[in-house]
Amino acid sequence: MAKVVPHTPIEKQQIERFISCLNQAMVSGQLSQRGLCSKIDVTIGSLTKYLRGDIAPLRVGLGIQALLAQELGVTLDALYAFYQTGKYVTEVSVEQVESWIRSEAGQLDLPRLLASLKDAGERWVDGSLQAHKEAEVASPALYTWPIEELKDAGVSDLFRERLGLTDEALKLLATTGEFEEELAEAFGIACNYQKAAVIEAFTKRTAIG
Repeated sequence: MAKVVPHTPIEKQQIERFISCLNQAMVSGQLSQRGLCSKIDVTIGSLTKYLRGDIAPLRVGLGIQALLAQELGVTLDALYAFYQTGKYVTEVSVEQVESWIRSEAGQLDLPRLLASLKDAGERWVDGSLQAHKEAEVASPALYTWPIEELKDAGVSDLFRERLGLTDEALKLLATTGEFEEELAEAFGIACNYQKAAVIEAFTKRTAIG
């Protein structure tokens, strides 16, 4: 019988994050364990070992990790960064953008890129004007902790939207304090908090802990 080598403290931390990612993928995709198996191309036996914490994520095949990253809406590099740091680091350099634009694929998508830049510019102008108008009217301090907590937790925009943590819902919470219980539950899943604690924090407009 092969000798079982205990996991190092670092591996144990990475395993916890791996299990968290697997659970996030099932929640956001509304998948059963067998459904997730189909999505990331593993057997139910392998998934059971992953969820049980038997296997460190860096010992799992690259193809499986790539499919898991796809389900989570992040890049493979971002997923590995999460295992290492607990945050989804997705940095793209200006040089990479310039290289893509010069490539054949970039040239084909250039009209769409220019249209997106135009729309973004218009939204920025509209947003600046709106912000200026709102600044002229007395209003309560913004409740920004939930948004900051999501960023610190490294939650991707795609995963956040899948959970129902939409920009509109978060803006309403930040400006008026209004929220639905579903928003509190989704926030708890994304940031690993109990629903009751999230509801209390949202109601009091404070942070947890």
